[in-house]
Amino acid sequence: MVCLVAAIFFAVGGPIPFLLSRIVPGLSPLVTFANALAGRHWYAGLFWGLPAIAVLAIAAWRGRFFCRWICPAGTLYSTAALCKGRKRLVRFRFGGIVFWMIVAGACIGFPLWLFMDPLSCFTRLVPLIKGTCTTAALVPGLLLPLFLLLGVWQPLVWCFHFCPLGYLFDLCHVRAAHPAWKQDRVRRDFITGLLLGAPLALTAREWAPLAGSEAPPIPVLPPGAGDPERFAALCTRCYACVEACPTRVIKVRSPLQRILGHCFHPDLDTSRSYCEEYCTQCSQVCPSGAIRPVSEDEKRHLQIGHAKVRREACLAWEDGEHCMVCQEYCPYAAIMDDMAPDGLPRPVVDPDICRGCGACQAECPAIRQGKAIIVTGLDNQTQAIDA
Repeated sequence: MVCLVAAIFFAVGGPIPFLLSRIVPGLSPLVTFANALAGRHWYAGLFWGLPAIAVLAIAAWRGRFFCRWICPAGTLYSTAALCKGRKRLVRFRFGGIVFWMIVAGACIGFPLWLFMDPLSCFTRLVPLIKGTCTTAALVPGLLLPLFLLLGVWQPLVWCFHFCPLGYLFDLCHVRAAHPAWKQDRVRRDFITGLLLGAPLALTAREWAPLAGSEAPPIPVLPPGAGDPERFAALCTRCYACVEACPTRVIKVRSPLQRILGHCFHPDLDTSRSYCEEYCTQCSQVCPSGAIRPVSEDEKRHLQIGHAKVRREACLAWEDGEHCMVCQEYCPYAAIMDDMAPDGLPRPVVDPDICRGCGACQAECPAIRQGKAIIVTGLDNQTQAIDA
């Protein structure tokens, strides 16, 4: 009941979602363990790791106590089970295989299936309900609604047959009896998970099925994400950052021309909005450490992308019109004047000063050939210099 009330508050808005969006996924020992392996360090500091460690300690003593009494996703699945369906749609238990696939991927730095963590699934549901996600987010976002629907016919089908977190709790329950057939099943799950998880993670890390011969473009990542490889590996696709962003610049966009393992993670869409100069909310709510916490001063000096003028589309460069809108809106004074022979100013970006916030692109009035100034991501976010 407590979890159900929390779920309602989480969905309708207010200050509670900001807190729960970090606390709920942060309770998962699966996320903590996988990201510690993938990142080769403890992810968001000791403070945010302690709740997950406490949950794991409870599991060692009481097994699936968390699933029955605390897990908000489990509460929703239990509600669906009230319909008392009795069809056996799924018989085999996949939770162990999914768990060991996550571990195998984490060992090579890419826990591909970590988006199946149930607490991340629950957090992912909220921006979908409130309409703050794009349609591309529906692919991972519909995981929880799908199993809610299946749970009408086969009660708790997710919890008993697919949940990797529940499997971890069973594995850690030291007081439970472990007969030979259970030990044999764990061995089979372990071997199958490793044999499937490692090759799939390696493939997803390198393969861009729709990109053709060109390298996929580097997305502009939220401030604190670091490099694209690290961010894609640690992001659980919970979309807490999407919900927290006040300017709605963080989106989940189409996976076309992306490396497979980079699909469905959030990035910045600076065509209509921008990353506000002193805002650090996305880094404060990320439960997995994919976006590391940054201070306001650090954020203001953090270079997350580069703006580039498309001269063929620019009103000043191509049409000879007086337009320096991008310079007017740049909060970092990164856009300079290049004077034409007739004295007309034309915009030029200083790449050492530009932070990649996207204010210039968002406000650019050019429409004939698209925006005349665009922002692209970096191989690694670094500290920029002041103007």
